Amino acid sequence: MSGKHRLGLGLALVTAMKMTALSQAAHAAEPLVTTAWLRQHLQDKNLVVLDVFVGDHRKAFAAGHIPGAVYTDFFADGWRATINGVKGLLPPVKDAEKVIGKLGIDNDSYVVVVPGGRNNADFNASARVYWTLKVLGHDKVSILEGGDKAWFAETANPTETGMSGPTPKTFVANFRPELLATRDEVKAALKARDTTLIDARDPAQFEGKAKSSSVRVAGTLPGAVNAPSDRLAATDGTRPADRTTIDSVLAKAGVRGGKQIAFCNTGNLAAGAWFVLHEVVGNKQARLYDGSMADWTSDPGLPVANKPRG
Repeated sequence: MSGKHRLGLGLALVTAMKMTALSQAAHAAEPLVTTAWLRQHLQDKNLVVLDVFVGDHRKAFAAGHIPGAVYTDFFADGWRATINGVKGLLPPVKDAEKVIGKLGIDNDSYVVVVPGGRNNADFNASARVYWTLKVLGHDKVSILEGGDKAWFAETANPTETGMSGPTPKTFVANFRPELLATRDEVKAALKARDTTLIDARDPAQFEGKAKSSSVRVAGTLPGAVNAPSDRLAATDGTRPADRTTIDSVLAKAGVRGGKQIAFCNTGNLAAGAWFVLHEVVGNKQARLYDGSMADWTSDPGLPVANKPRG
């Protein structure tokens, strides 16, 4: 074979390798991955499968989980912080880095977040973990569509038992404030009237007929619309609803495009709504108000709509 032909083949091989890398990188950026994709990539060097549970489900995890998966309790592992008496806030960056690194995640990791599937709140918690990684500048993250339920339902998927802790790594954040709405930014949005405020709670809380213990008074943000997160998710709580359902729920609520801020009581339900708005629908102007009504109502001077009389 001539040197010219070898050079041509070499360039073709390099081009093919680059195209493959680009293809993999593009796929890695997808918000949702399937069980088939995860099964194919289980042995990838930098893959971290993060199994997210709401509450203590270590026994269930130890009884069977995706091979190599890392267990995390959304409530116990520091994904949210209480600051100045307000629950549900994004932890200080240094604290969040430690939470993430302790779970064996560094800046080279490709994280697949898995809704544990033992609780309908697991998808919202998984979306909050996903958002936390994104807001800290880590884009190599996806959610496993259907979570553990989908994985266990397919006999071709391997499982393992037991429980061992991951090897801690160092994660360095690159904070992206454009994904987060602060109290002051919500105030500015109310004044400018240029942002759709989306209450992801159930209608009773939106209408001020019921109240979470995490908020001071019942009611919602002035001018907000109601798009409950459970209507934006599949009935089993492991994935977003189909696109037709999502579009119908958002249209009924009057949600179109432009600037959007999703909120709830402490930013958990709203994380599921944010994921749908930002990652499924594709509105990159959607933000999450992490402290939500717990933060807003902590200041008695701020207005609350649908506030009960008396």
